[in-house]
Order: sequence, then C-alpha cells, then structure tokens
Amino acid sequence: MHDYFVALDGRLGHEGAPKFQLWKDNVPNFEYNPTVPYFSMLVPTIDTARYSFLLERNLEVEKAMLFVGHSGVGKSVMIADTIQRLVDGGSWARLDISFSAQTSARRTQETIESKLEKKKKTLLGAPPGKRMVMFVDDVNMPALETYGASPPAELLRQFLDYKGFYDRHKLFWKDITDVVEVCACGPPGGGRHELTPRLVRLHPLAPFNHPTASALRPPLY
Repeated sequence: MHDYFVALDGRLGHEGAPKFQLWKDNVPNFEYNPTVPYFSMLVPTIDTARYSFLLERNLEVEKAMLFVGHSGVGKSVMIADTIQRLVDGGSWARLDISFSAQTSARRTQETIESKLEKKKKTLLGAPPGKRMVMFVDDVNMPALETYGASPPAELLRQFLDYKGFYDRHKLFWKDITDVVEVCACGPPGGGRHELTPRLVRLHPLAPFNHPTASALRPPLY
C-alpha cells in the first residue's frame, strides 16, 4: 500500500473523484544547480517524495515523527531538505541537533533553550509568528546510564509528553510552545542503542529502505 497515495484533487479519477495514484508518477524532476555543493544535492526518488509528503503533513498538525534506516539511505538529507523548504516558505524556523556517544541531557537542554525565544519566565517558544522544527539526528547514539536509559532521549521524551522541562538551577517548570520534534536513527549496533518504547510510542514510525534499482539507475531514453 505504500506504493500508492490518494490523489484528492481527482487526478486519474472519474468526474473529480479521489483515486489511488502511484508515487512513482508524482516524483519531481531533478534540476541540476551548479551552485549547490555536491553533498547537499538531493535527487528525488519515490522514497524522498512520499516521506517528505508524510513529514510535511505531520508537521502541519504538530506531530512528532521518527525515521529509521541504515546509514547512507538518505533519511537525514531528505529530512533536512524538507525542513529547509518549509523554512524558506517563511512560517517555520529550524533547530538541528546531532547526537553522539558523548551527548548529555544537560548539553541537549542547553542547546534547545539557546535557540528558543523567552516569552515569559516560564515559557519558551519559536520566534514570533513562526513554528520551529527540532530535528534530532542519531537519536539512539548517546551512551546509556547505569539503569539502561539514555538521558538525552529521556529529555526528549519528557518534552514530547509534557511540552517542557525543568530549569536546572532553580527547579521550576518551563513550558515550550510551537516546537515540533523530528528524529532519525539507524538500527541498533555499531554504537547505536535500542530506543525505549517510552520514546518510540510518541512517534509515527517511518522505515527508510535502501534505494531500489529503479531509483539508482536513470531511465533510458
């Protein structure tokens, strides 16, 4: 079923009725721009078209999303490209965080707070008139603590559950508004850890597969 989407505008339908349409018929053409760095280029494929569509729809309703896939499949590039298009539209801001084995919960919280506007003493949020996308890459990389939890991931879980966290100095609660989280990770192994159900349950899960042969080979004309 992931090969199709519902064309609500009636494309290929009878008398304007919605119709299932193949994603491959909705992949935009690649336009080469010599001013764009090579490693920043994104060649549209079926996967980038459908997952960027799903990501945009989730962000519209302020729903977090988790992308999972092996290294090199293009999930981080697709997410970054989709977010940048939203930012260029003028109604979104972005906050990028990349986790590593040494990432701590304290450092994660400091990074988030430094990019948010202080609206009140107990309220932080996106810049006025905008919403913010917080993209967390390699969310399952931080080292685990004694009891098997990942403190940075648990901080994100607290934010998603309660829309805020505690001030680390004066211990009062800080609410966070107009911020939507999107994260990506690879499967456990090679320094990556298994995410807890406490965090995963708060995300629609999108598995990013290896590109198909048709996506890797250009069509023959």
